Amino acid sequence: MVSLSSPTTDAPAITASDAIPNRYLYRWQLEALEAWLACGRRGVIEAVTGSGKTNLAMAAVIDAHRRGLFVLVVVPSRVLIEQWHERLTETLPNCTIGRLGDNHTDKPPSCDILITTRHSASSHQPKPPGDRGGLLVADECHGFGGGVLRRALIGDYNERLGLTATLERSDDAVDKILLPYFGGVCFRYRFGAAIKDGVCAQPRVAFVSVPLTKEERQDYITTEAKLVDSRRTLRSIPGMPIDHFGEFLAAVNHLATNDAGPQGRAANEYLKAFAKRREIVSTSTAKYEALGNFADSIKTANGSLIFTETVRAANHAVNRLDPFVSIEVITGSTPKAEREKILGDLRERKLAAVAAPRVLDEGVDVPDANLGIVVSASRTRRQMIQRMGRILRRKEKGSGARFVIIFARDTAEDPTATEDRDGFLDEIEEISESSAVFHPGEFDQMADFLDYAGPEEIIQPEQVGPLFADPDATGAGRITKDILEGLQLTDPETWADAALFSADTLWTKLGKEKLYAHLSYLAWDAVTPLHQAVWAKYADEPPVDKDEVSYLEVDKIEAPEIEKPKKKPKRLSTGELPVMLTQVGKEWVVKCSGCGAASDPTPYKWQALDQTVECDCWG
Repeated sequence: MVSLSSPTTDAPAITASDAIPNRYLYRWQLEALEAWLACGRRGVIEAVTGSGKTNLAMAAVIDAHRRGLFVLVVVPSRVLIEQWHERLTETLPNCTIGRLGDNHTDKPPSCDILITTRHSASSHQPKPPGDRGGLLVADECHGFGGGVLRRALIGDYNERLGLTATLERSDDAVDKILLPYFGGVCFRYRFGAAIKDGVCAQPRVAFVSVPLTKEERQDYITTEAKLVDSRRTLRSIPGMPIDHFGEFLAAVNHLATNDAGPQGRAANEYLKAFAKRREIVSTSTAKYEALGNFADSIKTANGSLIFTETVRAANHAVNRLDPFVSIEVITGSTPKAEREKILGDLRERKLAAVAAPRVLDEGVDVPDANLGIVVSASRTRRQMIQRMGRILRRKEKGSGARFVIIFARDTAEDPTATEDRDGFLDEIEEISESSAVFHPGEFDQMADFLDYAGPEEIIQPEQVGPLFADPDATGAGRITKDILEGLQLTDPETWADAALFSADTLWTKLGKEKLYAHLSYLAWDAVTPLHQAVWAKYADEPPVDKDEVSYLEVDKIEAPEIEKPKKKPKRLSTGELPVMLTQVGKEWVVKCSGCGAASDPTPYKWQALDQTVECDCWG
């Protein structure tokens, strides 16, 4: 934080009363911002849930404001509008922070920073006022690829920062929409690195086997036979990826969505059987009977989250556990006030657990919890990363992160399966402190296994900042010993000699991105002559040549060519499920019938019907 003043390129030193002394960045966040700078302030940062993407973005917003740019922050939900507004207001108390959406109607000319939902940004197209230029921050940027929501990626913003746990999608929007807009992925931070750095906790994972009933097994066998027939047809299509199941499934989705010919019909038949098979295992009677065995673990946990795929499954979980523990359910139709109360009660430990379908996977501020119970695992890697991040947030000593994954034995969920194995299983096993499979009758052993208080020693993540300038510093652009110690860089020998040099020499010796990032994205108690010299020099630099920017490799869908393109019908929802018109108080919304996402409320039915729903049911 180098300035809390109104936008100016010559920002004055901040006062002691404005300083936030506990503000810092993790080392990975600073390195990610350096990479973004090297890409000309355009790019996507992929970082797992719980690692601190918001703090990183805040640093970029503060620096853009210092440079006089207008900032647009686009978030996936109305809840996040309030969260971002609270954070930015606290950090930039002298800055005007506007909101657009959720009954707020601020516009760019009336504020310095505007926070809006993807839907509102698509509808209103808020552009930087005058010739100020702007930075667009896209939170959960993978969701901007839908037919309507892609309009939120406004071309008038020359600086673009996308944030996501993973850019993967089941359609071609990454290649056609997201990468052309953001340029590419400039930094990637996964659970393995986050755990090694101490930014996230390492989990202990219990896989709990349950049997299917005789009727469920027969349904499963029948459905599996249909899948085998469809899979055989699909794998014979030229260009179909067959070595990795995730790639195969993405290609099947691509054909089902876009091909109106025989290939598309085969893909739809496969997906129909696939969904039926997942429904059989996710609603298995034995899974919900088994939940009662986790009551003691839930009672002793520091907050528990129970993840399901459907509202019906979440209600089953609550009904099974309610006699033993204090538990509530949150769905897409849970009113805002009630949802906030439930999450507040979980945060204050008035509740032991919350069960929810996909509504908690993204865009909701979920309290810290150290026990996650997955009743039905998703095939979407992004969704599982979101769920893992809810539990793997950094823990205090004595609070171990634990996951329970309940699976139906001898099905596609089985971690011992080899055919169509879920890639998520490989990922969570790889990062786990230890993992074990438990069968019926082994619940005492499982309880002992889950009695995990975390590691003996907690890894302390490397923090950089806040930094304090030497009040006796002399010489324009010179750097003092105190500043050198504060910068805490990984190359001490280089920095040990740095005090002898001017800003120009430091620029060459250290690299402009590293020097600029430490001076501009970290919290300082004052603006030094070195700040002024580096900012002026950086402002005079020619723009980065887009053709010379080196982005990270992104996995793309390799799918067969479409033989007969489908004519896509106009949808009220950006997802794949229909919407319903619903009255909320005296206002009206259209709501996705799948995940429960809703449009902004309006006073009239006809206005609601003109809106689209911000929905991720496609993935």
